[in-house]
Amino acid sequence: MKSMTGFGRAQAALPDGTQLSITLRSVNHRFLDLSLKMRDDLGALEAPLRKLVGATVARGHVDLSVRVTRSTGGAVSIDGAAAARYAEAWDALSKERGLPRELTARDLLSLPGVVRVGEDEAGEALGGAVLETAAAALADFDASRRREGEALATALTAILDRLEAGIGKVSEAREGLAERLLAQLRERVAKLADGVPLDEARLAQEIALLADRADITEEVDRFRAHLVEARRLMRGEHASGKRLDVLAQELHREANTASQKARELPLTRVLLDLKSDVEALKEQIQNVE
Repeated sequence: MKSMTGFGRAQAALPDGTQLSITLRSVNHRFLDLSLKMRDDLGALEAPLRKLVGATVARGHVDLSVRVTRSTGGAVSIDGAAAARYAEAWDALSKERGLPRELTARDLLSLPGVVRVGEDEAGEALGGAVLETAAAALADFDASRRREGEALATALTAILDRLEAGIGKVSEAREGLAERLLAQLRERVAKLADGVPLDEARLAQEIALLADRADITEEVDRFRAHLVEARRLMRGEHASGKRLDVLAQELHREANTASQKARELPLTRVLLDLKSDVEALKEQIQNVE
């Protein structure tokens, strides 16, 4: 089991002195939502990075940040073709609009893409290094999510233990319900009839109807089956957060239906405690991938 909350980091240094730092952090989200933060000239790496993260992360909002710090001693090159295109475009625009035609070397060198520092020689190597470092950061990130997942599993197991104990109390509290309903109904009818002989057949029929309406056997059985399935999902290796969330909703539905059928105060109290534990389970499951 993994948590959707995690943090990972990896750093690397290229032979030309370029420093790489990649960090990943995540929070809860219904689906995988990856946000990439890196320089525009690394845009070609977006698809490989998304594929890399998607192979490990199933759900969560993930922020991946790529920081590149180049050495000041890197090779410098000037793109003459780019500078010429800038000059030609400005010459045509200045003639059309009547603007000053002078364009100094300083103006040209300050334009994007004219001066390149170490990019031509190290571009391919930089891309490979970014992907390799991202894989290391992702491994660190995944390890932190597994550690968080172990803590989550411990908390969820404790809640499931409480739910199993609670549904056991519910099962005990409903034992002898028909007999108690019969005694209560006899007492009420006797008070209302004031000495009139009771129709035992009609009384038995009413008891049967009341007992059927108050019967929560199906709810208890389904509740226990959902608990068994929840434990099975927790032992699995695949992302189970969505299915656990559905199970938690089903557990809440069964507990709520049983509460509506409950006709005795002790059973109602036990079911209220059960619903409280189901809510705690739902809250913890929101962190499971």
